[in-house]
Amino acid sequence: MTVHTQIRADDVRRSYAKWAGHYDFTFALFGRRYIRKIVRRLNQELHGHRVLDVGTGTGLSLPYFATDCSVTGIDLSADMLARAFKRVERKKLSNVEALLEMDASELNFPDASFDSVMATFVMSVVPDPAKVLSEISRVTRPGGRVYLFNHFRAEEDQTLLALVERKIAPASRKIGFHSDFSRDQLKLHDCDLQILEENNFGPLGMFTLLTMQKPAS
Repeated sequence: MTVHTQIRADDVRRSYAKWAGHYDFTFALFGRRYIRKIVRRLNQELHGHRVLDVGTGTGLSLPYFATDCSVTGIDLSADMLARAFKRVERKKLSNVEALLEMDASELNFPDASFDSVMATFVMSVVPDPAKVLSEISRVTRPGGRVYLFNHFRAEEDQTLLALVERKIAPASRKIGFHSDFSRDQLKLHDCDLQILEENNFGPLGMFTLLTMQKPAS
């Protein structure tokens, strides 16, 4: 299925500038528990201490990282990051090394900078998800892991979920994400990350966690 409207970076900034003030009281109602599960899994499987949180938003994930991690969070939205800074200060999160305003499709980090990378609810809100995944792979060290959590469109066109996705899709630029986002848009075959495990979460299994690893050599 082709995405109806191309999302642009300005669409994302505008959308999340509106969301920032009440994001924690809306999205967090269902998103927080999934984020907590994913971070705890990352903590258990971590081989090294350098972690990148792509699309950290208001910093919902930050309190859950192990204290011996060194966490860098990035986001395209300055409004969301302002909330994340307040969360770090309020909760005294000394393991958060940096919060940076940055485009995930052009990460300003050297190759192999991080032992683990997490990206939750990110791929359906970026203009070029394949480029973002390529950048994530680049900054992940050999042997490091990537935790990608997202909604992917239903494969069966007649399911209720698929019908809802098609209805919402034309409003992609206004709401700031693709409801009919396909995993084919990640172009996994062009990426050097290997899928280790795939798990479904949420009602109707509408969210998927892809656990991936960069080959050690």
